[in-house]
Amino acid sequence: MDTGINLSQEQLQKLSINQIQSLHILSLSAESLHDLLQKESEENPFMDYSPVTTNSVSSDGTASFLNFVAAPEERSVKQFILEQVNPSNFTTPQWALFSYLADHVDTRGYLTLTEEELKKRLPLPDGLFTSCLRILQSLDPAGIGAASFKDCLKLQLQRSHQLTPLLEELIENHLPAIGNKNTSRICQSLKIPKKEILSALQLIRNLNPAPLEGMFETDVTYIIPDVIIKFTPAGHEITLNDGWVASYSMSDYYVRMMQSTTDESVKKYFQTKYTRCRLLFYNIERRRQTLYNLTDAICYYQHDYLKNQGPLFPMTLADIAKEIGVHPSTISRSIKNKYLQTSHMTLSFKDLFQRPFPKTGKKISKDSLKKELYHLIQSEDTCHPYSDAKLTEILSSQFGRTFSRRLIQKYRTELHILNSYERYK
Repeated sequence: MDTGINLSQEQLQKLSINQIQSLHILSLSAESLHDLLQKESEENPFMDYSPVTTNSVSSDGTASFLNFVAAPEERSVKQFILEQVNPSNFTTPQWALFSYLADHVDTRGYLTLTEEELKKRLPLPDGLFTSCLRILQSLDPAGIGAASFKDCLKLQLQRSHQLTPLLEELIENHLPAIGNKNTSRICQSLKIPKKEILSALQLIRNLNPAPLEGMFETDVTYIIPDVIIKFTPAGHEITLNDGWVASYSMSDYYVRMMQSTTDESVKKYFQTKYTRCRLLFYNIERRRQTLYNLTDAICYYQHDYLKNQGPLFPMTLADIAKEIGVHPSTISRSIKNKYLQTSHMTLSFKDLFQRPFPKTGKKISKDSLKKELYHLIQSEDTCHPYSDAKLTEILSSQFGRTFSRRLIQKYRTELHILNSYERYK
């Protein structure tokens, strides 16, 4: 085999440290950026942090009561259950078992322990488990202490004295068909008129499948808007929700120390940290300007929607990128994990971007089509509801383009609207 050296020429695009940091900061939410600055202030002597403090005394001389309000204690499911009963009404064995059962109720409200499983662990007097379970299932909310989904539904109907043989039959044997909204199959199977079946199904759908769900969640996520828009007679005002950035500044003390030191190693260390600090502030300002510009452009495109006066207008990343003179990927990074707040709503920037339907002369968004579909069904004659085919025909004529029936059916389902057969009254 021959060996040799070959030369080839190729172009490589490399990002500088500045560009990498700029792109990273651009993609951060306000909360994440705050965490980044806080961490940097702990490591970089050139970054001064002077948090803005709020005077605890208001303008009328009264102290802010919020400073003296204790944070609420997190309650457990067991505590929630035991607060509803009086221990003095229990015998010692009953209270011991009832407390044990309360320990085994999950955050949905279901009892995760059966009598058979408990008897394998310890001997139980006859009737003790049943009496304690009866007390547990009599507590609020209705359905608590159920052993299964079916049990939970029946307990709620029993509490309201609505459990009939038909409802019990539907819950025991027809839940899959109810979930699939297959009313015809249920009618054929039970040989019962549709009107009677629909009434029973409505009762079942109004039940809560998880009585305690949401009451004991510890991981609560709060949406913090990155941008706030206020509409005025003159137009709109944009406020970036990052006023805390002003709390961070370059330390004059360390700048003077860097300039006066004669120790080369110390000077080199200072220069590294100083450059890092300046670069960080520069990229934060670029982020703020980009975020402001794209929000201003979005306000132009989605003016009526943001004022709650019209549907969402079709808008793409390329539209906004062209408007403010950047690449679409910059817009994509800028809107990542960021939220916008108006006087009517708080929503994700990402939700404002929708492509128009293809092959149409008009700019029609999914949102506008869904809203028109919703209004059509709300205004229909309930004795003669529109079929999906009729809805498709009306909307196609209204928007001046052909929609498929499957698309209209899909949007109707997403709006949680029943089909015409089930909407009939």
